[in-house]
Amino acid sequence: MTLYYSRVSPRDAVPDVEAHVRAHLSAVADGNDSPTSRAGEVRLRHDDHTEGVLVTGELDAEPDAPYLRPGFTPEQDVEANPLTVEPIGDRP
Repeated sequence: MTLYYSRVSPRDAVPDVEAHVRAHLSAVADGNDSPTSRAGEVRLRHDDHTEGVLVTGELDAEPDAPYLRPGFTPEQDVEANPLTVEPIGDRP
């Protein structure tokens, strides 16, 4: 399977958007949601866009992020990984 992810970038921010695209696809394909484990495998393509440059990444991999696995429920994930900050409504 090939995973794809695209973002439009201002012409002066292409390197930052390339890093974002690599990190996103790496995280989607990694069982631990790591933005770096597979970043080097991402192929990038650049196309002109009316608002700058369209940066598209491709990664030959199966989705494996925890939130993409069968049986994942957000409620169970929240219970297993509670927030470490106070909710905004509870602040003085």
